[in-house]
Amino acid sequence: MKYLKNMGGLVGYIIGAVVLLPILLIAYNYFFINKNDAKKYSSNYIANCIDIKLDIPQANDVSEFVKSKTYTTALQSKDMGRDGSRRTTMSYRVIHEQNLNKYFQIIMFDLDNGFWGAIDNNTIYAKVNKEDLANSDYGTVDKPVLVFSAHGIQKPLTQQYATNEDLGGSTYNIDTPPNQFQYNVLMYLTYIMSAKDFKARFEDKSK
Repeated sequence: MKYLKNMGGLVGYIIGAVVLLPILLIAYNYFFINKNDAKKYSSNYIANCIDIKLDIPQANDVSEFVKSKTYTTALQSKDMGRDGSRRTTMSYRVIHEQNLNKYFQIIMFDLDNGFWGAIDNNTIYAKVNKEDLANSDYGTVDKPVLVFSAHGIQKPLTQQYATNEDLGGSTYNIDTPPNQFQYNVLMYLTYIMSAKDFKARFEDKSK
């Protein structure tokens, strides 16, 4: 009887782990995590981006310098004993560009370098979507023009790293590379842009 009882517990565990848990994860990922079909539109969005000059003002405090938010992008069955989620961190800064009299939101995902220090109190080339830039609905404090890539004008944006072997440090180019730019666009359009805004910006236009 004890053997049968243990077998019953094992069968229940297997059913829960193999059948019920995946169903619950699928349901949670589908209903509770915002996930727009960005892959369908991101290539055209990127192709329509141009470089414009932005004068970045000097930040007055840390909160103005850079902000960040962490988002859950999926719950997954592996590592359920730990956190059980996959996450992304969006770092961003909203600036008012006086020459263009528009607000811009500079956005980077899962980036760990000196990017924000390099652009502070500097003039940069920023990639923005032409349609967004021309749209009068964008450029306000509530709906800034989105920037997913930045690089230096006369020379690259740089960060200096020191090591135990090189206490003076070496200088590294931290202009946004194409793969980071594409990643930033895809992550924002997929997980951060609201379903309502995504529909108005992309799906309604494609009809």
